[in-house]
Amino acid sequence: MFKPRTISSALTAIILAFIISTQIYVQPAVAATCNPTEGNLPICPSTAPTESASFIDPTATIINPTNITLGENVYVAPFAELNATNAPISIAADSNVQDQAKITASGTGVEVGERVIMAHFATIKGAAKIGLQGSTGPFTDPVTNTQFSNTIPETFLAFNCEVDGATIERNSVVNFLSRVGPGVTLPAGKVVLPGKNVTTNLEASSGTLGKVANLTQADVRLMEGVVRVNEALAKGYAALAREDLSNVRGINYAPVTSFNSGGLPQIGGTVTRDPNFRNRIIGNIVLEDSLANLNNKLANRISLRGDEGQPLNVGQIAGMANDVVFHALASTNLTLGDGIGYGPRVLVHGGRQVVNGVANGPETSVGDNVGLGPNSIVYTAVIGNNSAIGQKSAVFNSTVPPRTHISSRTIYVNNGDLILPVEW
Repeated sequence: MFKPRTISSALTAIILAFIISTQIYVQPAVAATCNPTEGNLPICPSTAPTESASFIDPTATIINPTNITLGENVYVAPFAELNATNAPISIAADSNVQDQAKITASGTGVEVGERVIMAHFATIKGAAKIGLQGSTGPFTDPVTNTQFSNTIPETFLAFNCEVDGATIERNSVVNFLSRVGPGVTLPAGKVVLPGKNVTTNLEASSGTLGKVANLTQADVRLMEGVVRVNEALAKGYAALAREDLSNVRGINYAPVTSFNSGGLPQIGGTVTRDPNFRNRIIGNIVLEDSLANLNNKLANRISLRGDEGQPLNVGQIAGMANDVVFHALASTNLTLGDGIGYGPRVLVHGGRQVVNGVANGPETSVGDNVGLGPNSIVYTAVIGNNSAIGQKSAVFNSTVPPRTHISSRTIYVNNGDLILPVEW
């Protein structure tokens, strides 16, 4: 039997549900953005609360800032470079551009998504998209053979890598001294192996070609930790700058964080603060040389940061070329001997070696009278006395005995279990 009241009631219920749903629907939050123009340096935007502000180190090079957009809690480290002369650059919230990293945009520009790590000396150029798309899982961990997802994803561009006109999906890693070339898409869940030059989509997706491997849960844990640290550094440096702009220049304080006690460098036995020094020497770093000697021995655009892992103990320096970086992972330190020669763009990074799957091995150290060639990397490694590391080479998770020579363009991993050429 036809019952108009029943139909009317149903229709009324639908209409009311629609009205209620439109009333309670809340638009997704949109993170505040800013252009790093003169008025928004070093805190961007200048009026933002410290908890959400981005921070650009005063030594960073910002070219055409009106064409650059930063989201919240972005950290731009010493001597990084953002060049938007020919195309726009956008970097979303909670990402970081570490020391000496360089973005040069062309074509349609460079778009960087949320929670992207651009590690020391990473280079992005051309028209590139980083961490904007891609799966959050499930992925199969090749180590444990278990499935996992990462629903708040990260993307990692590691030390001295290059992304040239490529698309790097989230939940992926471009490893140290590796490259992804023009037109290539690195899919989510893939890790470019160290030193590899990926030039086709097939190389980027197929593990059988020897260029990529599968993402692991350990990779994700590392990325999550790096993002947290750099969010804290953005807030910490913004707070220091608000106290006094001179606090974030030259030889100066590290911010107080959950992983670092703050404080000033000790140079030649004296606690030292010098905002006018041309290089950045920060936090708990102990240098044996006097300030006068450092002024003669150190070149330019050098970043020695004891603002995460600490202390950094540095012996008497033989000489240091342009663009050198020292840093260490949280809860680790770094020990460097006497008479070390540091070539241009050398990175020495503290961390513990992984032994039997656990990071509880020796911490990074370099012995006496060692030569580190241009663009070389020492990370979670021990280098014995009187050794030499060739140019564009990396020693990772290894203990190298005295008087060892690592050839140029060589990746040396796990005490020689893996030795790869740098392909580009």
